[in-house]
Amino acid sequence: MKNIFLAAILLVAASAHAQVIATANLSLEGAQKVMEAAVTYATANQAPGGSIAIVDAGGHLLLFERLDGSFPASATVAIEKARTAALFKFESKKLEDAINGGRDALITVGYTFLQGGVPVLYNGQVVGAIGVSGAKTADQDREIATAGASAPLN
Repeated sequence: MKNIFLAAILLVAASAHAQVIATANLSLEGAQKVMEAAVTYATANQAPGGSIAIVDAGGHLLLFERLDGSFPASATVAIEKARTAALFKFESKKLEDAINGGRDALITVGYTFLQGGVPVLYNGQVVGAIGVSGAKTADQDREIATAGASAPLN
């Protein structure tokens, strides 16, 4: 009887395990490391301003900073770039390039398809994203975001 009970418990445990996927998510401490790397890069490369947003894997804001000299609307754009990168699980530039290449229907989806949104990865898994808006150029937005996303999370 004891062996049958143990077998039943193991069967239920194995079945439950198959129905659950382990995921990681960016913590506030991790978001602070991403932010620090982005701000350091922006400062070292004379960004005239910029809003920097860090979101978790679900696209929810964890951390935000608006550098001096940023225009007010850059705040909303940075948050939306980060959210787009987190939810699509790749750089927002890929979507901007698709629209510029003729996939105009993408604009109806409701996200921000401008470069400057970059996923943050941990062990190959998207755990969050960073979005930057309001630097010198769109390319510099992307460079700052990439620098932040490259911060070590160990």
